[in-house]
Amino acid sequence: MFWKFDLNTTSHVDKLLDKEDVTLHELMDEDDILQECKAQNRKLLDFLCQQHCMEELVTLITHEPPVDMDEKVRFK
Repeated sequence: MFWKFDLNTTSHVDKLLDKEDVTLHELMDEDDILQECKAQNRKLLDFLCQQHCMEELVTLITHEPPVDMDEKVRFK
C-alpha cells in the first residue's frame, strides 16, 4: 500500500524560489541550502548566479557585519 503515500516531496528551498519576491537572505536562512547546492538544484543555482545575488554574496563575504547586529544573525 506504499502508493497511498505522496513520495514527491518538494524542498522548502524550491517553495521559496517559487515566490516572486524571495530574497537571498531568506534562502541563506534555510538549513538545507548547502545540500540543495550540492544536489545541483537548477532553480537555486540559477537564482544564485543572477548578477544582484552574486554581488550581494561577495559583499557578505568581504565586509564585516555591523557590530550592533544580533550575534546569532551576525555569525550565521
